[in-house]
Amino acid sequence: MKYYIVDAFAEKMFGGNQAGVCVLETPIDAELMQNIAIENNFSETAFLVNRSPGRYDLRWFTPGGEIDFCGHATMGSAFVVKHFLEPELAEVHFDAMCGELIVRYEGDLQVMNAPRWVGAPREIGADWEAKLGIRCLESFKTRDTVVVTDDVEKLRAMHPAEADILSIEGDMCLIVTAPAAGSAEDCDFVCRVFAPAGAIYEDPVTGSAHSSLIPYWSEKLGKDHMVSHQISRRGGVLICDDLKETDRVEMAGKCVCYLQGELML
Repeated sequence: MKYYIVDAFAEKMFGGNQAGVCVLETPIDAELMQNIAIENNFSETAFLVNRSPGRYDLRWFTPGGEIDFCGHATMGSAFVVKHFLEPELAEVHFDAMCGELIVRYEGDLQVMNAPRWVGAPREIGADWEAKLGIRCLESFKTRDTVVVTDDVEKLRAMHPAEADILSIEGDMCLIVTAPAAGSAEDCDFVCRVFAPAGAIYEDPVTGSAHSSLIPYWSEKLGKDHMVSHQISRRGGVLICDDLKETDRVEMAGKCVCYLQGELML
């Protein structure tokens, strides 16, 4: 099985988020995909099967199970398609659990058209400020729970207990975000993402989180074009656009291939 490791949303190697990308000739069973994801031990491993020119079936597995949408591993898969499988493409279409995803190529930039998730208010409890070590201004629920704070440096320093994150029942991720105005960050907003439910304490750069963050910050900041910095240890920058008229969002970034090889299965 052809196998690649791609650093997605990365300006250079060893940044962004690592995605394992497995290119299948035919579908394989979920148990084997799960075992490969556990063996890789990245946030996500992607599995793609070509259906026709420029169109692929795509699935994603964390070490803890299959998920419905993963942005960085979609970007990594698109990089593999363009650089190793179909270099003539201007865009690639993926059919996935969350619906169709389209990634177009603009030089060394990849632009992903993705779902747009608008949240409903969610109470998380008065003790959360102490548990997270931040001021909680607002919280809302999409697929994940999003907590809004106002201090970038406290957000950067926070290290919540895994048990506290897992206490939010039914969520894939806890997303914590803050406006960048008044900080040293050269962007519009910052975020961090924690996902112990998927056997990931912190996800380095999370495309799917921006399906929730882009509509929120677009409304709050009064702008449709924004830049996000996910301030994990590896870190990553996403160029974000809120496409309200089509109920979609777009997020763009660069990718770097770290490894190409074969899995001996």
